[in-house]
Amino acid sequence: MDRRIEETDGAEAGRWARRDRGMATEALRIGIIGCGRAARIHLARLVAQDRVQVVGCADLNADAAGALAAAVPGGSTAVFTDHRELLERAAPQAVAIFTPHRAHYRPAMDALQAGCHVFIEKPLSTNAQEAVDIAGLARARGRKVGIGHQFRLRPSLAEARRRLAAGVIGRLRLVTAVLAQPWLAAHSGPADAWRYDPKLSGGGILADAGDHLIDALLWTTAQAAREVMAVQSRLETGLDLVTAAALRLADGTPATLALSGDAPAPSFALTYFGEGGRLLATDADLICEPAGAPAETVPLPAPDQTIDGNFVAAVVADAPLCCPVEEALDTVRLLEAIIRSAAGGQLVRPS
Repeated sequence: MDRRIEETDGAEAGRWARRDRGMATEALRIGIIGCGRAARIHLARLVAQDRVQVVGCADLNADAAGALAAAVPGGSTAVFTDHRELLERAAPQAVAIFTPHRAHYRPAMDALQAGCHVFIEKPLSTNAQEAVDIAGLARARGRKVGIGHQFRLRPSLAEARRRLAAGVIGRLRLVTAVLAQPWLAAHSGPADAWRYDPKLSGGGILADAGDHLIDALLWTTAQAAREVMAVQSRLETGLDLVTAAALRLADGTPATLALSGDAPAPSFALTYFGEGGRLLATDADLICEPAGAPAETVPLPAPDQTIDGNFVAAVVADAPLCCPVEEALDTVRLLEAIIRSAAGGQLVRPS
């Protein structure tokens, strides 16, 4: 990086750090970029936080931005059709990005340049280089970027990660990860087409629901993938209805990943086979089966945090982010590698 750029970024980071010191007592000014269904879900969680003020809503669709702004308590939230106007005129300290997946990059980079902390709904990106750019700019500007991998807050997965790290089932030998949803039947309308059609801005089912499974697999094992071979079963429209992938993790452990968008009922499960037993984690439960002993359902606490509350706490109180941007890079790299492998029919090493 050019030294002059480093010096400029350092000065900017210092200026914004001084501004941040006032956040502990003042309301955190948040702007929302992308005002569709995901934004409506997250808005309810954001306004439930203490000391949060939603100062603007931006969407290319003015009606969508207006409808979301009208749902903000107080009735004084500004509406924009260009996120750059929101950044300039509403002067938020943080932004939350809920645009279609392939449209995360530009708002994130512009917000970081404007000195904002950033929350990005998963996936961080469907392009590894864009993900690296966002992480690099956040680091240079001293801004927090949190990614919406909210499955990390599920007690079942957090406890699975803890037990794997502690060696409860011994050396890991195999991981299988499965996610199935009645996606095709439930989301067949044009309003949701961007989510499941890979030719549109959502990047397909793999980048949407599948990103939860990919991140959970890598996060719980605390590993990245080194090789992947994937196949997809597509409809005539190009919909990636089913994806199956064989992976090699960093320590050599093989893993399989399977995703179906045409299932009779939802299912989410990761099974870890070790030399000393087995763990089965769903989105709600964890079953531990030591070698030679009966399986037991592990008692788990209730979830005590939302992904939105985690981001607010990270900005105003310097709490740790559930998923900081640097930790999301391996998930994006694997997502991109699966797509490349399925398209070319070849073994791919995530870059």
